[in-house]
Amino acid sequence: MRILCVEDNQDTCELLTTLLGVSDLEAVAVSTAAEALRLMKAERFDLYLMDGRLPDADGVALCEQIRQVDKITPVVFFTGKAYESDREAALAAGADAYVIKPDTDTLVPTVKRLLEEARPR
Repeated sequence: MRILCVEDNQDTCELLTTLLGVSDLEAVAVSTAAEALRLMKAERFDLYLMDGRLPDADGVALCEQIRQVDKITPVVFFTGKAYESDREAALAAGADAYVIKPDTDTLVPTVKRLLEEARPR
């Protein structure tokens, strides 16, 4: 299973790739929305994991762009944006889950559940 991780903080990127790797999930990390869009059009991913704030775009805007191209691959926000309105905006844009940093105890099970639900039967 391949995950596109869109996170501009290098330490968080390393944490996520390590956590996902321990769970036998391959994470490909990029730091901007532009890189994410370019890569998602060139390669196949099983899940998109993104921050709510990126240097070149808001995570909600990126989610909306992803949904224009890919309506089925799960999208998970892992962000410090903790207001209920932030979560609602992400879900309205097409996100499947919203996890607030630094809650990695919830993140990995959420990712695994969405991957399992999305797996063809």
